[in-house]
Amino acid sequence: MKRVNRESGPRLMARLDRVYAGYNRKMVFSDLSLSLFFNEHLALVGANGAGKSTLLSLLQGSLRPVQDLPDAQNPGKIFWCFAGREDPSALTALEHARLVSPALQRRYLKHGSELNGKDILLSGPSNSFMPYGPAPEQDLLRCGNLARACGALPLLSQTVRAMSQGELRLCLILRAVMSKPALLLLDEPFDGLDEKARSKVLLSLEFAAQDGATLVISAHLKADIPPFVPEALLVRKGNITRHALAQLPPPYRTFGTAIQCPPAGEAALPHRSGGAAVRASRRPALLRVKNACVFIEHTPVLHNINWVIRQGEQWLVSGPNGAGKSTLLRLLYGDENVALGGSVSWHGRKRIGLEELRRHTGYVSDRLQDLYDYDLSAEDVVVSGLRGSIGLYGETDPAEAGLARTWLDRMGVAYLGEAPFHGLSSGNARRVILARALAGSPSVLILDEPCSGLDPEGRDRFLGLLPKLAAGGTSLIYVSHRDEPVDPLFTHELRLDAGRVIYAGRR
Repeated sequence: MKRVNRESGPRLMARLDRVYAGYNRKMVFSDLSLSLFFNEHLALVGANGAGKSTLLSLLQGSLRPVQDLPDAQNPGKIFWCFAGREDPSALTALEHARLVSPALQRRYLKHGSELNGKDILLSGPSNSFMPYGPAPEQDLLRCGNLARACGALPLLSQTVRAMSQGELRLCLILRAVMSKPALLLLDEPFDGLDEKARSKVLLSLEFAAQDGATLVISAHLKADIPPFVPEALLVRKGNITRHALAQLPPPYRTFGTAIQCPPAGEAALPHRSGGAAVRASRRPALLRVKNACVFIEHTPVLHNINWVIRQGEQWLVSGPNGAGKSTLLRLLYGDENVALGGSVSWHGRKRIGLEELRRHTGYVSDRLQDLYDYDLSAEDVVVSGLRGSIGLYGETDPAEAGLARTWLDRMGVAYLGEAPFHGLSSGNARRVILARALAGSPSVLILDEPCSGLDPEGRDRFLGLLPKLAAGGTSLIYVSHRDEPVDPLFTHELRLDAGRVIYAGRR
């Protein structure tokens, strides 16, 4: 990137000088030079695994350039200029920069489930995981004002475990804004948000910009780039180039292509029970929810849910963030318990072992991906889906390994088979989780914002499979706040609001 004279042009904020960086012995950037200036808001775009999250971590100071290079190569340095002079100390960056990322959200889901929204926001000024000791009066006042302005007051008393993914993300962004950072770095902040939540997040980002923060936002959708961001950095094959948004090369200018149902005669992808050529009136109930109430932290989240899903039906589940959609899908997957007086039946049986249930049910969600704690390769993660387990127990047989590789290839990540799952970018990890859900040829596929984190190519790969799966007899249960090109595929809709069913039936 062209360097600007600091005396006559914009004021320099950070400078990467011939930096080498990567994770797990894989080099992402080699000999990278880049300059970032105050009040220069930028989008960050590129394919899954291109290095967007790596660059954000470098700018935040949480990832240091690789030092042990062969042949005495210059390992490069990063300089930050928050105090008007170039400083190579990462402590300076950690003081003045804030990063909101899937990794931060994962940390709160794993270790902060008992914290509430107020705890999260008040930890922002000190950049600690939680507040330690009483908060200063000015922080309490700013916390209340920010939450009120962004419509997040109810979240201040709500625990992390009871929050939807979108609600937690809003709290984490407000946590960053609380500290009035000079540099605010955001990794896919709009993924999984409904329109109301998106407007709240956008408002919080506008507050940050008005407070003097410089924003760098990664996105796969042009609609996810705030209107006050004029330019983008395109990360591709270890190189970074600057573009005006309107001049980005395809496919980064849009979010992929239309997905069509397979033409007559094209092979479907059957599930284990065979095809779907059964008269609707005679189709068996795959899942039946009766008078189901679900409590989280003693708070009612779902109220008297009644719902029947029959073989061959394709269900869209809709409703705003916090309506209870993700909780309902976790209930169907056996991750939540129904309160006394209600029941959930799978294939006509009220009691079924989790392993058996999950061998016939594919499931994708941010929470599953974030909480997948086992130290496994990408291939082993897919094999665990074949067995209906979380984690892998026992040796993998050749048939399982072959099927896992086939589905990783269908998701475009066959080359990652031996790579550690926890070392993958969030987009590539999502492709592995999708392969895990699909590999077992499930009769029911539960998809909670399945395209979260996917680049256009990965999204098109995945969505292109759904019509074939449906034609093969798989029943889909799908949550998305996007207008997806596969929308005509869904025959039925369940609408939730405040944990209650307001409609269930044919679309």
